[in-house]
Amino acid sequence: MYHKKSFKILLFLLIIIGISSWQGYEYYQRNVNYQETKLFFDTEVYVEAHGWGAKKAVTEALGIMEEIDSKLNKFSPDSEVYAINIHAGEQPVAVSELTFDVIEQSLKIADLSNGAFDPTISPLVKLWGFGENGIQKSVPPQEQIAETIHFVDYKKVILNKEQRTVFLVEKGMSLDLGAIAKGYAVSKALDAFKDRNIPSGMVSAGGNIYAIGKKDGGTPWHIGIRDPLNKGQIIGYVELENLTIDTSGNYERFFTVDGIQYSHILDPRTGYPSKEVSGCTVVTENPIMADALATAAFVLGPEKGLQLIEKNNAWGLIIDTDGKMVLSAKMKEMFKPETPE
Repeated sequence: MYHKKSFKILLFLLIIIGISSWQGYEYYQRNVNYQETKLFFDTEVYVEAHGWGAKKAVTEALGIMEEIDSKLNKFSPDSEVYAINIHAGEQPVAVSELTFDVIEQSLKIADLSNGAFDPTISPLVKLWGFGENGIQKSVPPQEQIAETIHFVDYKKVILNKEQRTVFLVEKGMSLDLGAIAKGYAVSKALDAFKDRNIPSGMVSAGGNIYAIGKKDGGTPWHIGIRDPLNKGQIIGYVELENLTIDTSGNYERFFTVDGIQYSHILDPRTGYPSKEVSGCTVVTENPIMADALATAAFVLGPEKGLQLIEKNNAWGLIIDTDGKMVLSAKMKEMFKPETPE
């Protein structure tokens, strides 16, 4: 009887130890290897971390990205960009340091690209039907495009650094920061990794991906580059370590009329979708520059686009609408046309 009782106690203790060990292992795994996916910026956002404090780093990174999305979403009545847009031509709007910083950086890149990247593109985006409620699928009349393009001019955005205000000079103007917001969010999410000394991980928002350190197994991150002319295929890959990659393509949002494809990437200078490029990939250290340069180079076309990329110390790969690839000197060294196993 005594032995049976002792055996039951021993068995009970072993079960408790087993449960505790498993819970400890689960806790350890969550704090050393953790990943999570959310939906921000109208796209999938993925954050992965390896190292002690992984879960907290991922949670904080996603929190930062959510805050940025809430401030920059032009469709949300609660956002600061929405407030700037509805007061266009009326009065300056005081904004947070974060929003001011994004707009200031977007204007600098607009200047660098001679207007190929323009954060005031929103009226044209709306006219072409690439808005909140899907794609309109019709080509606007030429007269309407000519009228609307008048409201697209980044030089008509007035910033007051002392009062931290933003003013759109003309009524009818509006901001769309979609071509820089994801890169900005990725760059700020990295702060959570730095604060917790996370040695390995990835932050991805749409086409903008930053690879931190090496993969958990000690190998470089392999990032595939999509073939814009063949759905589901990749043309090759790059190995990244503490670098960001961003791709702009005409295959995500578009419509076709009379056999002609119209992409959502519009040329702010003409008012029409860009026609020369089907895909543009940029690799650099700065997620913000990668995001904006990918759009600007797409608009500029293969030759001028690559010149802009190289001028800003980045790597570039541009595919024209016939499938021809052109690569910058740095990208030729990095790009691997085959698929990794």
